Amino acid sequence: RTSRQTHEENQRLLQVHHALLARLFNAFGGKILKSIGDAFLATFDSPTQAVLSGVAIQDRLWQHNRSAPESEQLHVRVAINVGEVRVEASDVFGEPVNIAARVEGLAEAGQVYFTEAVYLSMNKAEVPSEEVGAFELKGIPGKIRVFRVPKGPYRMEAPVTPLPAPVE
Repeated sequence: RTSRQTHEENQRLLQVHHALLARLFNAFGGKILKSIGDAFLATFDSPTQAVLSGVAIQDRLWQHNRSAPESEQLHVRVAINVGEVRVEASDVFGEPVNIAARVEGLAEAGQVYFTEAVYLSMNKAEVPSEEVGAFELKGIPGKIRVFRVPKGPYRMEAPVTPLPAPVE
């Protein structure tokens, strides 16, 4: 899309993208380490919260796109993996990051995909899931089983944080 936009149009679209989504990471216990254009790299303490955040992101964009002109609609893919990584300043390194990047390439816009490692460690009662299949991913030994949150009538909003009581 950027090849058809002016710099100002692209900057405005990225500002809307950031305004719509950035707070959702924090609301689900995530921390954005960096963003590159319309991509966020975030860490979470809980795999369940990561998946719920992904669902909330897709829901927020679905709401936005319902009233936005086609040229201003936003469509993203969410990919989640779990594992030991090395965090340095504003970046994260390790095979789990590489796997997440490869899984993101499998997902379609509007989808939340995650690995078997996430599936096995998340609370399955909190979010529906279905297996997509087992895939050979570039640079990753063996096949990786991939799951997704099926599209459905459920809605996921960011948890409401109560406002602090006024100081008297």
